[in-house]
Amino acid sequence: MSVKIKVQLDEQSMVDFMMYQIFTGGVGILCIVLGIINIGLVYVFLSRRDYPLALIFGVFILLIFVIFPMMIKRKVITQMRSSNGLKAPVSYEFSDEGIKTVTNRGSGKASWKAFKKAVSRKGIIMLFDGKKQSIILPVSQMGDDYTQVVDYIFHNMPAPAVRINRLDRKRK
Repeated sequence: MSVKIKVQLDEQSMVDFMMYQIFTGGVGILCIVLGIINIGLVYVFLSRRDYPLALIFGVFILLIFVIFPMMIKRKVITQMRSSNGLKAPVSYEFSDEGIKTVTNRGSGKASWKAFKKAVSRKGIIMLFDGKKQSIILPVSQMGDDYTQVVDYIFHNMPAPAVRINRLDRKRK
């Protein structure tokens, strides 16, 4: 038996997706490492009572961990508000054969072998295929079908490829 859900990307889901994409890639990891190094430098300069340098590196920490994410969020929200295609409803049908996708532009079906990774983050589930394309499923819109969809993912994908917390449903 298959499970059918209909979702529509919202701003927060897209922000969560983009933050995941950016901060798990090379540039994002480099930013996190630089932020941690700056925290260490602030500590060193404070212990030496070199307050001007501690302040400069503190500003870098603020830039890396607060300002950059805020800029990314603002850009994604602007894109979402100006793009009707991103907000269009999408229907997914999960079955043991694969995932059928239906949009206002057409439909397609992908077998489970096409998907290489499944990840949950905050209020979304992301399924990535071999071409680095993804299906984004806002958990809040999945309703009672959440458990069945997650069960299909766990059942049809290799265990190392699935990083979904089954408790995510309780957050929304």
